[in-house]
Amino acid sequence: MGSLGVGDYHGAGAAKAMRQLKVMLPSSFRKMRISDELAALLGAGGRNGGGAATARVVSPFGKVWDVEVDRDGDGDGGAFLGLGWPEFAAVHGVDVGWFLMLRHHGGGVLTVKVFDATCCLKEFGAPPSDVTTRSNGTRGASHKPQFVRVLLPGSMEKMMIPNKFVQHYITDALLNSQMANILSPVGKFWRIGVEKDQSGVFFTGGWLQFLSFHGIHEGDVVLLRYEGNMVFKIKVFGLNGCQKDCKTKDIRIQQYTENQQEAPPLSGRKCYNNKERVFGEDSEYQLEKTSSSRKRSSRRMMTSGQETKMQAISKSIYKIGPPSWIKKEINNSTLKRRLISFAPTFCRSIGLLEKGTITLETSTGSNRRSWEVVSRPYSKGFYLLGPTWDRFCQDNSLKAGDVCIFNVVETTLWHVVINRC
Repeated sequence: MGSLGVGDYHGAGAAKAMRQLKVMLPSSFRKMRISDELAALLGAGGRNGGGAATARVVSPFGKVWDVEVDRDGDGDGGAFLGLGWPEFAAVHGVDVGWFLMLRHHGGGVLTVKVFDATCCLKEFGAPPSDVTTRSNGTRGASHKPQFVRVLLPGSMEKMMIPNKFVQHYITDALLNSQMANILSPVGKFWRIGVEKDQSGVFFTGGWLQFLSFHGIHEGDVVLLRYEGNMVFKIKVFGLNGCQKDCKTKDIRIQQYTENQQEAPPLSGRKCYNNKERVFGEDSEYQLEKTSSSRKRSSRRMMTSGQETKMQAISKSIYKIGPPSWIKKEINNSTLKRRLISFAPTFCRSIGLLEKGTITLETSTGSNRRSWEVVSRPYSKGFYLLGPTWDRFCQDNSLKAGDVCIFNVVETTLWHVVINRC
């Protein structure tokens, strides 16, 4: 066992850094299971043969431990950290249920971060000062406050920040902003609502959209590093403990078409400009879409005295955010049938998966009104329907040709802006 400076292991090799998040099980004190990929990077033989290797494990104290990397059986079994690992675990006082972050830096060097039972990064040195952590987080990246969370079903719509983390690093003044910024794995900043109640502090509004947009699922583990001023950087780990390559959904702005039976429109007025420019997230890209004005099929004259019928097309444009929004044109069918439909991809992206109610809000000056509207799934998406939707249309004097922009504040809270035809 020796010592190794921070600068030494950062330059130990040219290999790309690999991270694996492991939870301490009773069996982990004797053998710490690791992935085949990590074992190969450390020089241990693959499942088809090869000998053991020695990893240089750098502890949070800065000490270096020589730990054997080996496989079960005759070299064709699962990989693990063996000889030397039990002593490492004992010295650092790790316990069952704690998380360990193993990071390979090349040259057979591993660094280890420890997250204790509170899910917060364990400080082995002097406690952090309020000046650097509760305000601007000026410490080095490897020593910045961090915590991990397993995404259980109850953590998908709102996720609790560990109480210990809040007490040590987040002031009441920062909480009063009710907003956090999360730097996503693809380098985008997302604004997430922050809510405090008697049980603790939670990521709320926009959190489910963030997870959905990046393909983060139940059972994954998120690691959030605090940069200060309610800014967090996130990493995501899958069920195997390996860091996930989170990719945003290919779809950002889509046009959704649904055929409906509709009576002939009352007028031929067009409610859109010839082209509508839609700016994407952070204005890093922009798409131009042609007018989504109503398309009318030609009337068919029916025999035997039947009435003239028209097949009309209802279109919507939506953006998966944040912020997320969907723009729908009101047509005669919407008013007559007392319902409005929404694209399935859009609904899934904001976490709208089951029947329930959605609160629609409008505001004019200081006047704010709301309606609790029934939502129901169907084969091609979701409907808002029923007497309350009818009342929303009547209270807002909606008519065919008007355009409603539904801005998603939360999954079941939408702010509606109405553009008159």
